[in-house]
Amino acid sequence: MALLEDRTAAFIVRVWGERGDGDDTVREWRGSIEHVQSGERTFFRHLEQAMSFMQPHLESIGIDTQQRFWEHIATDIDSAPNTAAALPASPVSTPPPHAALPPRKRR
Repeated sequence: MALLEDRTAAFIVRVWGERGDGDDTVREWRGSIEHVQSGERTFFRHLEQAMSFMQPHLESIGIDTQQRFWEHIATDIDSAPNTAAALPASPVSTPPPHAALPPRKRR
């Protein structure tokens, strides 16, 4: 479990809208982000500020924040051998409609 925790960064992100004094004023979006492991928290008005807050925490566990997730996945897919395995077709049995489950026993 310790190995997983060493390579994990958990964040709690809260976003809400605040109205000005009048009903016709534009709603301003605000947010807060907290790094769970350290308890460090900051408030933001722009999503980029939340991303900037996350960057050092992600880099500390070895995540290259300059490379986007899907670019990393695409690289892995492109480097995989291109050999498709043919699976024989097998008949598929249709399960019966949802049968009533027996009542659960309380402890």
